[in-house]
Amino acid sequence: MDDTNYLNLEYILVKIYNLFAGVDAGEIPAQSLILIERIAWVGIGLSFLFLIAIVYFRVRLGQVEHAGWHRRVEEEIALAQKRDTHKALNPRWQHVIELVNAPPPEGQNNWQRAILEADNMLADLLTQLGLRGSSVGEQLRDANPLQFTTLDLAWEAHKMRNTLAHMGETYPLAEREAHATIDLYRRVFEEFNYI
Repeated sequence: MDDTNYLNLEYILVKIYNLFAGVDAGEIPAQSLILIERIAWVGIGLSFLFLIAIVYFRVRLGQVEHAGWHRRVEEEIALAQKRDTHKALNPRWQHVIELVNAPPPEGQNNWQRAILEADNMLADLLTQLGLRGSSVGEQLRDANPLQFTTLDLAWEAHKMRNTLAHMGETYPLAEREAHATIDLYRRVFEEFNYI
C-alpha cells in the first residue's frame, strides 16, 4: 500500500480553535490579561510608528531620486558644454567641417582639402600619442590595437587620403564618400578627446 504523507490543515485549525475557544476568560489570571493588553497596545504603537517610518522613507527616497536625476541631467549638460567648448578650441576641425559641408559644384575640391587637413590632424595626434614613424602609415603600424580601438577606422580614412593624394583631381570623390571619410576621422579623434 502506498503511504502518502500530507499536511492535515483541518486538524491543525481544529486544535488551535480548541485551545482558544475552550478557555474561559475567568480562568485566565488578571495579570496575564493586563500583560496581553499592554503587549497589544505596544504592538499598535509600534505598527503606527513603522507606518510613519515607511511613509517618511518612501517620500525621502523619492526626493533623493529626484535630486539624483537633476544632478545627472546637469552633469550631462556640463559635459555637452565642455565638448562644445573643446570643439571651439580646435579651429582646425571646425575648418574641416566647413570644407566638407561645401555645396557640390565647387565642393569636390573642398571635400578633398577637408580629407587632407583631417589626415594632417591625424598625423599630429599620432605624434602626440608618441607613436614612432616618419609617416602616418608607419605610425599606424606602430599603434597597439588594444590601446587604439579605432585603429581600423584610422587606416580606412588614411587610405582614402592616400588615394586622393596620388590621384588628385582625377579621383571622382562623391559627397557621401567625403562625409563618410570625415566621420571616420571624427570617430578616431573622439576616442582620444582630440576634438
